[in-house]
Amino acid sequence: MRWRTLLRTSSATALLPFLLAYVVVLLGEGMTRFITPHYGPAVIGRIVLALAPAAAACAAGGAWEAARLRRGRVQEQAPVRSPLAIAASVLLPVWGMGLAGLAAALVLTSHAAGALPALSHLGMLAALAGVLAASSLWGYLLGRVVPGIAAAPIAMVVGFCAVGFPVSFDPPWLRHLVGQAYDGCCEVGTVIDPAAVWSPLVFAAGLCAAGVVVIQSVGRAPRALAVGIAVVASVAAFLPVRDMGYNPFMARDSSELVCDTDGTPKICLWPETPDRDGVGKLVRARTVRLQQAGLPVADTFSAVPHPGEAAFGSTGQVRPDNIPLRIANTFMPGIPECARTTGKYPASPARSPLDGWLTATAEGTVPPPAPGRFSAEDLAVVRQVLARPRADQLDWYEANRKALSGCTEPPRLDVPGAAR
Repeated sequence: MRWRTLLRTSSATALLPFLLAYVVVLLGEGMTRFITPHYGPAVIGRIVLALAPAAAACAAGGAWEAARLRRGRVQEQAPVRSPLAIAASVLLPVWGMGLAGLAAALVLTSHAAGALPALSHLGMLAALAGVLAASSLWGYLLGRVVPGIAAAPIAMVVGFCAVGFPVSFDPPWLRHLVGQAYDGCCEVGTVIDPAAVWSPLVFAAGLCAAGVVVIQSVGRAPRALAVGIAVVASVAAFLPVRDMGYNPFMARDSSELVCDTDGTPKICLWPETPDRDGVGKLVRARTVRLQQAGLPVADTFSAVPHPGEAAFGSTGQVRPDNIPLRIANTFMPGIPECARTTGKYPASPARSPLDGWLTATAEGTVPPPAPGRFSAEDLAVVRQVLARPRADQLDWYEANRKALSGCTEPPRLDVPGAAR
């Protein structure tokens, strides 16, 4: 059959407009709203939202084609082509329809992120394509046994549930088998774990191989072989991800950082960070004020800090208005483990005033109240501290920093040297 005739009569041609409308209209906002800007892996990761609808359409199209061939008794006629060749000719357009749905999603996410898909993460696309191929093939097998009028609807429901529902279940490895864990991929400092790519690829390849054996052969022995292939592929796909958590991500190689060494401190950020030069100038202007206040400033601010370096810009998004906050965080002690285990943290009331003092010192002016960071009462304490000599301010900072580092000392909110 000529390709033009095949496409004109294929179920894929009828289903494609509905799939594209579903992806663009109903899923478009969800795929693009929280995407990481300017980062190629995120462009691919977000299209996984379109995988279940595309798999459902592929399964329905495959079942439709099988039911149509059965109704026309094609297999009962004089064999010119093998059953596999016949199946392939009708399933390729169906698979292509599913790929077109993913391609539409990819266009949306690329535009939203302002980046092209990362070549280093194309394996994720191959895994998703494999899931669609398996959906098309097993939808075809379902259409050979289910009554014709019910084949496509049943296959659509089964395809959607088989690919879409594992993300809602425990254990996590279920979602990894069908490539449904890519949604959160990736922040600028992370990349996909290769095991999460190989697992759905192996699983889909095994299901496709098993389906090919069933289509091409007749009898119990080939069917037993198909079951064996599917079981072996399932085990091989399960082993790499059996202990993997919900998010199959790993840290990005720190050698990809771009370091600005034109001044002090040295600033190392991810290449996707917008306006790195401007960020460097703002950081140095504020760290100078902190040094003048007597605080020890790290020699290096890095998105992937080594011992002795300050953590800065790990997410790749550094806005000018949150630079004082990020710098202040480098001088703030983390919440100690004893506070998490015992629930006792008497120095907690000092955290917001200390944050406000660091921000005001770096900025050169007292910031306005910010919900969740510091209140008007906190800033009133900050103003009192700033009115004291430099040595008194440092004593106040060190006393509260020490208290916040443990779980026994109370905060020191009174201003040192002030009249009582």
